[in-house]
Amino acid sequence: MDGDHGRDALGANDYRLHIPSGGTARHSRPAHEQGTLRMQHLLDIKNLSVDFHTLQGRMKALRNVSFGMKKGRILGIVGESGSGKSTVLWSIMGLLAPNAKVIGGSILFQDQDLLTLSEQARRQLRGEAISVVFQDPMTSQAPLLSYGRQMADILYRRREMSRCEKRGAAAEMLGKVGIPDPAFRLDQYPHEFSGGMRQRAGIAMALLTGPNLLLADEPTTALDVTMEAQIIHLLRDLQAETEATVAVVSHNLGLIAELCDDVVVMYAGEVVETGAVRQIFHAPRHPYTQALLECDPARIVERPARLPIIAGELPDLTSPPAGCIFADRCPYTLPLCRTEKPPVVVGTDGGLARCHIQSGAVAARVPGAVMPAASGPLARAANEAPLLETRDLNIRFPTEGMLLAKLQGRQPKGLDAVLDVSLTLHPGETLGVVGESGSGKSTLGRAILNLVSVTTGKVLFEGNEVQSLPEHKFKPLRRNMAMMFQDPNGSLSPRKTVRALITEPLQIHGIKERDLDREAERLADMVRLPRPLLARFPNQLSGGQARRVGVARALALSPRLVIADEPTAGLDVSVQGEILNLMADLQAEHGLAYLIITHNLPVIRHISDRIAIMYLGRIVEQGPAEEIFRHQHHPYTASLVQGVPQPDPDRKRAHRGLKGEVPSLLERPRGCDFVSRCPNARPLCHEAKPPHRGVGPHRVIACHFPLA
Repeated sequence: MDGDHGRDALGANDYRLHIPSGGTARHSRPAHEQGTLRMQHLLDIKNLSVDFHTLQGRMKALRNVSFGMKKGRILGIVGESGSGKSTVLWSIMGLLAPNAKVIGGSILFQDQDLLTLSEQARRQLRGEAISVVFQDPMTSQAPLLSYGRQMADILYRRREMSRCEKRGAAAEMLGKVGIPDPAFRLDQYPHEFSGGMRQRAGIAMALLTGPNLLLADEPTTALDVTMEAQIIHLLRDLQAETEATVAVVSHNLGLIAELCDDVVVMYAGEVVETGAVRQIFHAPRHPYTQALLECDPARIVERPARLPIIAGELPDLTSPPAGCIFADRCPYTLPLCRTEKPPVVVGTDGGLARCHIQSGAVAARVPGAVMPAASGPLARAANEAPLLETRDLNIRFPTEGMLLAKLQGRQPKGLDAVLDVSLTLHPGETLGVVGESGSGKSTLGRAILNLVSVTTGKVLFEGNEVQSLPEHKFKPLRRNMAMMFQDPNGSLSPRKTVRALITEPLQIHGIKERDLDREAERLADMVRLPRPLLARFPNQLSGGQARRVGVARALALSPRLVIADEPTAGLDVSVQGEILNLMADLQAEHGLAYLIITHNLPVIRHISDRIAIMYLGRIVEQGPAEEIFRHQHHPYTASLVQGVPQPDPDRKRAHRGLKGEVPSLLERPRGCDFVSRCPNARPLCHEAKPPHRGVGPHRVIACHFPLA
């Protein structure tokens, strides 16, 4: 069954496991066909096995991984954290950690085995024939060197090029990736670029030498949806222009569907399925691939009671199971799956799957639902007095000293990080604050918690003004206000155990009447964190486990308000569902109010009652979540909603996201803040800032010419 037939038979949004009929799958290809396939591959990985030596024992991170990268195509490698995706990339580059050891296999690139090359030979390939776009440009780019210097250093082997020619080549490549005024930008440093521009510069640096193979490790993880759209189209256009082969590692299924031609699905160190992108997304053969697709909130149209998840945890790779690696979490599991490794079954379309069902060894049975049992209705209290209010809130950061301004007889210069923000949040309600990086979302959250001084306006908690209170007066209020930080590991002390971390708020507030050990166990049970993990340190936890520790720590004092800053950042789709379901359960049980700061629109749609859209520190539209997703009044809101990548290769975005960069807060436009990027801008938009006005009973916008 090919991808088209699979989609026609199953429906656009019905991801059922593809069960082959007799004769549609075979275990091997004739020798002459295998040789033809090898000729089409720029890189072939065969039976690659990598172990890591750890204190817990030898971890078998990769086991007999085999797949090829076809010339001139884009390959996506997907899977949950811990599946071995990045380990494959670092094996190709020869950049594995010191405690890693390649146990067996080969990596053939242009007829040479990369694993047998000397370190000097590898260095000659890196950056020349093979380049990498890293996940975090701030850690992969030298902060003390200008981009011109960094790009000239990349061309150090080109001794026939003069310094002027190298600078010209660097400027040309920056222009190709869409950075304006590239000749001027070459003399700037990474901190002077926005996040999207830094990632573009990273792509330019990777492509500067004209590599045959480009490896991209989570290239859009930290980017907003508008920047993500630009990067996706940029990579696609550059790949078509240079005819390079590209491998993209990501857990963003929408990005993979939109960007890639072929897909490799990995789970716990093994390849479980490969195939063309349409076959993978429309007719998945392996139960794990099906489960991943079902967990993606972007494909769920209506708000569910609970988001779907994949039950269970990744297996312990220090002692992998004897049978199928996915057996403990698979709804189809039969006794054979636990005792024998599944065979590799190659389909007529060239894709393969490691599954007993696909081989015909066992008959499939109807699986249990991936979605867990529904919880009770969420607590809602729209008629109650607001728990939290902000009224015309303004936060201004000075950029020069008072003395100079007074001497010149003027007000000191500064930037308005938050401008005229008015919000309300009721008990038991969830308010989502959405916007690009630099829109002021996190500054707003910190101001509510009195971590940032308010310039003008009011913050009211339970009807009482709390803005700019001295710490000794605000501290008692912190028991009812808690924060979940974006980076759970970065916000947890690496020197303390989980037990100490989640009971620390009790000690800070001097609550001595409670037994700390019992409280630690109670909080661990509340967030469904296994009690044995209480003795571990943060670096010994997975991303989902660290996030649960952050939730437990935030709830230690039984607060009424929780401000969650990017609560699902960097998490796999299944783990996202687990954390958000947990937050919904706790909200229903304890009547919590959530202020969730994020740029993950598919997630915010399913968990928020109301949404506020921020741009350059100002609310441009707010209202009920479903209404905003069904119809947007502000052009910026429309660009965000329409820019969400869909996990369907037949629904690729035609537009390239918003043009241009977010303006500097130091040079805020005279009229509408969005005027420099708005496709509908008119003369009035350049002259006057649009006031906030109601459109309907529950919608507020700031736009002179709202969308019809």
